[in-house]
Amino acid sequence: MEKQLSIAALSQHVGLSVGSISRWETGQCDIKGDQLILLAKFFDVSVDYLLGLEG
Repeated sequence: MEKQLSIAALSQHVGLSVGSISRWETGQCDIKGDQLILLAKFFDVSVDYLLGLEG
């Protein structure tokens, strides 16, 4: 399922800063393990899926 969210809305839902999410998107920094877990839970997918290791 696809969720149409802005960076601002996503940051509010998962409790992370807009700046952090923006830097991940632009490749300026890597996401930390605990942040991956937050995103995986929010999107109801595995961390492996977020990392592109499973379809």
